[in-house]
Amino acid sequence: MSQIVTSSADEPKPQRLGGRPKKEPSEKLRSVTTHISLARYEELEAGAAAVRQPLSQFVRPLVEAGVKARKRPVLQLTIEQDGYLRQLAGMANNLNQLSKRAHQSGFAAVAQDVEAQAATLDQLLDYFADVV
Repeated sequence: MSQIVTSSADEPKPQRLGGRPKKEPSEKLRSVTTHISLARYEELEAGAAAVRQPLSQFVRPLVEAGVKARKRPVLQLTIEQDGYLRQLAGMANNLNQLSKRAHQSGFAAVAQDVEAQAATLDQLLDYFADVV
């Protein structure tokens, strides 16, 4: 009764998966540092103490609720800039109408109007390029 012995050098060793499994990138938390007034800090600290949580654990849902409520910061425009944006919206409507007229009666009939709109549009875009 002879047994055939295979050498262990031919077979790869099974990998040992010891320790805690790695988190997915979507599960990892990132830290954010911010500055707040002493009064606000004490208010948050008192709130965290009232519910017996660490300050970071108390603040996290507040921040997440604020981020979900407003995804992008709101751009504050002056009255003048708001007027220019309304002009741009009106010009888009005018260009659509000119395009329709050009298709119906030919480009030569609306060429001057298109050039005038293009000049005004160029001025407004230059203004916003300087402001922003």
